[in-house]
Amino acid sequence: MKRLGFFVVGQLNNVKTLHKYLSYIVRIVVEESSSPYNEKLIVAIQDGKYVLNTSNANYSFGSLHRVFQKAFRHIRLNKRNFSSCLLLGGGAGSIPVILYKELGLDINTTVVEIDSEVIRLGKKYFNTENHQNLSWINEDALLFVEKATTNFDLIAVDLFKDITVPEHFCKQAFIQQIKNILSPKGILLFNFVVYNKQSRQQFEQLVAAVEKVFQNNYTLQVLTLESMNKMLVVEAK
Repeated sequence: MKRLGFFVVGQLNNVKTLHKYLSYIVRIVVEESSSPYNEKLIVAIQDGKYVLNTSNANYSFGSLHRVFQKAFRHIRLNKRNFSSCLLLGGGAGSIPVILYKELGLDINTTVVEIDSEVIRLGKKYFNTENHQNLSWINEDALLFVEKATTNFDLIAVDLFKDITVPEHFCKQAFIQQIKNILSPKGILLFNFVVYNKQSRQQFEQLVAAVEKVFQNNYTLQVLTLESMNKMLVVEAK
């Protein structure tokens, strides 16, 4: 029986290894799910690692991961003495992995994610509970910032439904609430995807709202980090 058990375990390990290598050729779907907020959620093995996708977008550990890697390098996050981070839109924990594993930061991070199914998949496949100083809140980001009283050194906004940022997150009222909880010397990162005329107009509306709210003592940059990804960087002068 011991030999049989060893054989079965060995088979499972071989299957996992085979999937890893095959994933460099073709994406291997591990689980598909849905929720009231996402019509399709896909956990797959791609290029040797797990990713979380929707029908049209990467939610974690693909292009989204690269975008924030580049953004954090741009602001030289590893050189800043930040002690707190607010992540609005958590996905499967891609950004915390950058903060804790890749940059080795000792930073308290609060992640707000509206979709409980995304949180479940993150726990199951991406070990989102394995980071110290990290807390997850299952709540609408809009409601969270309305009642938040704590200030954060870094606020990263990654709020999408598939590849679209919901309209209310581009309004001046939401940006004002973000400013209210941003530390005086803090940095705001706002991720956006421009993929058609309508999204470009929405992005311009967002930029105008940010400029109006952060008009004094702040600098605003727009970075193009992937083909369609735009990153707004707001920093105190």
